[in-house]
Amino acid sequence: MFISDFAIRKPIITVVTMLALVVFGLAALLLLKTDEFPDVQPPIVVVSVLYPGAAPENVEREVIEPVEDVISGISGVSQIQSSALDSFAVFIVQFAYEKDLQEATQQIRDEINAIRNDLPPEMEEPVLTRFDPADLPVVSLVLSSPTLTGPELTRLADPGIVRRLRGLQGVAQATGVGGIERELTVELRPRALQAAGVSVAQVVGALQAQNLSAPVGRLLGTLDERTIRLRGRLAAPADFERLVVSESKGRLVRLGDVAVVRDGTEEPRSAAIFDGAEAVGIEIVKAKGYSTTAVAQAIRDEAARLQSTLPPGTSLRIVRDAGVRVAQSVGDVQYALVEGAVLTVLVVFLFLNSWRSTVITGIALPISVIASFIAVLAFGFTLNTMSLLGLSLAIGILIDDAIVVRENIVRHVEMGKDPVTAAHEGTSEIGLAVAATTFSIVVVFVPVAFMGGEAEQWFAPFALTIACSVLVSLFVSFSLDPMLSAYWPDPHVPTEQRWFIGRWLERFNTWFNRQAEGY
Repeated sequence: MFISDFAIRKPIITVVTMLALVVFGLAALLLLKTDEFPDVQPPIVVVSVLYPGAAPENVEREVIEPVEDVISGISGVSQIQSSALDSFAVFIVQFAYEKDLQEATQQIRDEINAIRNDLPPEMEEPVLTRFDPADLPVVSLVLSSPTLTGPELTRLADPGIVRRLRGLQGVAQATGVGGIERELTVELRPRALQAAGVSVAQVVGALQAQNLSAPVGRLLGTLDERTIRLRGRLAAPADFERLVVSESKGRLVRLGDVAVVRDGTEEPRSAAIFDGAEAVGIEIVKAKGYSTTAVAQAIRDEAARLQSTLPPGTSLRIVRDAGVRVAQSVGDVQYALVEGAVLTVLVVFLFLNSWRSTVITGIALPISVIASFIAVLAFGFTLNTMSLLGLSLAIGILIDDAIVVRENIVRHVEMGKDPVTAAHEGTSEIGLAVAATTFSIVVVFVPVAFMGGEAEQWFAPFALTIACSVLVSLFVSFSLDPMLSAYWPDPHVPTEQRWFIGRWLERFNTWFNRQAEGY
């Protein structure tokens, strides 16, 4: 057989090839991103429509029904779910998996624009978003304090803390939840307005005209140009009270003369409660292509640094961390992988009764597993439970080829042949059968990775990881195993001179052979 004959003739090249597989596999393992599950992208588009002031029945009649009619006519639509809420309509449109989501999104937008004149003029423009499970928050934090009020916590969280977290590598979005925004309220006094001869429209116009910041001109220098900007944005209630509303008979009427300006908060539309106290939540979404565990660890480290900068009594805590859950899930599968490998090697030693044969056959296991990470990285997969599950299930299969090859070589040695000849002839004798067994496994799993739909996105890492690892194990059994069998043969030691484990295993193998012959 060409591969085994070349490996026996060139042992150094064989060893270097195996080392290269291990090195590149470890490098790929370090580059792999870690997630709990594969990157599944369901073909779903969410359409959100804001219709201010409309009751749910009006939303259904005037928005949902006409929009549903035009969306259902788009090719590839498999299901539409709509909800009519107070001043709001939501459409969840699911397409067939072969449909291009970018094209589907544009078709929905075009169909809605075509009937825009038939829709209520008060309706705002629809917002289309493509559903992606990766957009769910990976870490949730809560900012709480027994001394600070809700508005103070909100100002502390945004923009200070949110801006710091948003600047971390791998963070796509950081948003506050349950915050109470600051709001300056102008309460007009009707009698004062009447006495001053000022209308409400004048007050509104004065606020719009004088509370702004805009460029008003340029200064040209010899070699430069500078912009003149009007800094008229007001910040405090006292600044608003001095704002001039009108002028009557040489007398300036200021806002403070006809209104009361209060520094308050807007009407809360959401709330965050932690341990029964008012708090502000912060939801963090990771960017696509980054590892969940790495991003979560960076957020934990930054939260610890931010804690030292907060006022006394204020705490920033992590209440939900997907990184911990992902690490535990992947760690459980990795533990099962190592446990299965150890048990497999022990079973091989039990029946071969030779530590050299166990090493020669067992070495195919780590090489095949580590080299399979190259394929995982090449296919664009992540290190998730499905890809590791494929390796866990393939543990026993990975060592099968090496056991068969090694056992046949040992049989030829027992026939009186020298180790090199036994390695050549023993491998060539069963090479075709071993290759047929391996390729039969490959052709079973490879089609699973191309069966289409959501199942393909889930099981492609599982199937291709098994197929690639099995192919690597076949290569190792045809190259490294014959080479080691030729140059590192088992010494012939009488049974009575072996260790007690060897003697016990010899008696076990003798009993097992008698039972096999009895059948």
